[in-house]
Amino acid sequence: MSEEFENDLEEMLKKTEASHIDRIMIITLEPEEAYRALEFRKRDPGKYQVAHAVFPEDADKLTEERWNAFREITARGDVSAVGECGLEYHWVKDENLRAKQRELFIRQIEWANEIGKPVLVHSRDAMQDTFDILKQHRCRGLLHCFPGSKEMALEFTKLGYYIALGGAVTFKNARHSGEVCRTIDEKYLLTETDSPYMSPEPVRGRRNDPSNIPHILRKMAELRNVPEEYLAGVIFENYTRFLEGK
Repeated sequence: MSEEFENDLEEMLKKTEASHIDRIMIITLEPEEAYRALEFRKRDPGKYQVAHAVFPEDADKLTEERWNAFREITARGDVSAVGECGLEYHWVKDENLRAKQRELFIRQIEWANEIGKPVLVHSRDAMQDTFDILKQHRCRGLLHCFPGSKEMALEFTKLGYYIALGGAVTFKNARHSGEVCRTIDEKYLLTETDSPYMSPEPVRGRRNDPSNIPHILRKMAELRNVPEEYLAGVIFENYTRFLEGK
């Protein structure tokens, strides 16, 4: 669980209830985070899901102990997904380190397939490499905070991958996100917050949390010219299908 919510966790959870947020995926990138999240999940196992992974920027620091901890955690029945895993090229320019990220990404995909769980994919400034890997190493998965074009989104959906859109879709200069939202098949659409980051309009600049999903949903419904209630139902069904692999 993120330290950003330590001081007002209960207040934030009440906000999510008031916003009718029925399911929340908790992303963890360290073993200690994962175990705290799994303990928290006991409050409402139907509402809270937990994902765990080794983040790409940690690829060069991966030890056998950390890999074994990752495998142990993600194999648990109360862990729903492997993520965020993927490629982070924005902050990592060294090609040797990028190669290590690709190797780690593939290992985590292979493990996710072995244990029958979906992956949550992080891809920043690495869209083509991400696509190439996911095309070659097929799995059940989603593209988190999808940053690519509508053409690339279509190629991912052809392979069966979901496209998750967050606060960026509400930004005035978010041309790509808007085009993606408008054009891809609705059965591949998901919402997310990337909390505590990337708050949507009209709360941009503040700490983000799951109660802001209605702002994102509202913008997505506007872009697709459909009622919010309809799109909310579609996304809920998509998320359920994503988790269950149906």
